[in-house]
Amino acid sequence: MIKFKEQVKLQKISEDAWIVNDDTKRVGILHKTVQDKFTYLDKTETVIFENDTEVKEFFKNEFVFDEGTELDVTQPATFYIKGYPVDYLNPIPVDPSDPDYLEHIPLFSKTENSKIYYAAGWYAVNFEKGWKHANCPKLNTLVMYGYEGPFKTNMELKQRLKVLNKLKRQAQKNV
Repeated sequence: MIKFKEQVKLQKISEDAWIVNDDTKRVGILHKTVQDKFTYLDKTETVIFENDTEVKEFFKNEFVFDEGTELDVTQPATFYIKGYPVDYLNPIPVDPSDPDYLEHIPLFSKTENSKIYYAAGWYAVNFEKGWKHANCPKLNTLVMYGYEGPFKTNMELKQRLKVLNKLKRQAQKNV
């Protein structure tokens, strides 16, 4: 049986389903069946409860259904700009009419009037000691050190990084 760090909290995702959170970590899913029973699933076990009283006893929290928060399913989990992922909630894409707009780099800012721009997607950045990966780096970092990208996935970037670092090592040996 699972031991929880703290009193669990439920995050409602539909009328009959909840994400079970322990501290700040998602640990499982609770689902109410059509027979008004409950099923709890996590990575190691499945537990079936006859009623909500058994659920409250299992989680050692009589207010488990009252204290939860509701998951906003209208917000996308990942935001995309020009098809490249952004790992920031509610980014503000740079408008094409903006003088700082760049066609080849999908830019965004974190606040409405900010002049600090970030590049959506994954990038290989050419630091002195080697090429390193970056997810949504500042535009200033890309310009200062040089870059390749954007890449749509981390895996695509890692494959390119291997090649870039191999070429950089060979170039340094030949100097």
